[in-house]
Amino acid sequence: MKSNNTQLTRPAGTSGFLSALIGMTMLATAGSAAFAGNGNLGNPAIVPPQANAHGASYAEWAERFWQWAHAGGNATTPQTGPVWFLASAPFSPVPGARTLRDITIPPGTMLFSPVSSFFDNNEGVTPPLTDEELIEDANATWEALAIQTECIIDGVAAKGMDDPLDTAYFLQTDLYENPFTEGGPFDELAVGVFVMIKPLSVGVHTVRLIGAIEPAPGFVLTKDVTYTVTVKK
Repeated sequence: MKSNNTQLTRPAGTSGFLSALIGMTMLATAGSAAFAGNGNLGNPAIVPPQANAHGASYAEWAERFWQWAHAGGNATTPQTGPVWFLASAPFSPVPGARTLRDITIPPGTMLFSPVSSFFDNNEGVTPPLTDEELIEDANATWEALAIQTECIIDGVAAKGMDDPLDTAYFLQTDLYENPFTEGGPFDELAVGVFVMIKPLSVGVHTVRLIGAIEPAPGFVLTKDVTYTVTVKK
């Protein structure tokens, strides 16, 4: 279990399931169908979900995020390049629990993060699910559990995320390889709500990411992480 994940137990015969999102990371085709025609939804600080950033789609960046997280990427991992990942935080049953982090980035850096996301693979599953069953299982998990997604940048809440089951920022990745599993590597896919934040101006900013799930009636788990982001030349 990675440090930025919270493990949830699934019944025998269903696929392995972890939440991050990163916290907690549905569609018939991977990645693109949910994004068509949604524009930037009035969120000038966020790359439109149907757009590419540095040559990759949101879904492709989500795959890279999870591969980074599985390899041990966390809030203190050194990063380089035009896009940096914001590690997620564990879900908590404690109302109002928050995680506070600080990060310093160079000017021109984009920030990519799950607001809430799940990944799904066949670790510990006998017999293993087919690719189609993995997709169905991931979608069903998201639809059954996800109840809240919010992204707040410098005090301004992103529009279009009120309903995690009906937001243009939801995506499903293609299958990708996760070699960091017991008995693996396994093919894996991720689902969830993600954001690609455009380069912030030099100075100090805040990025708050909130995701909540309801594994049982009335039992809510929330991850609420705020990054203080210093953009420094």
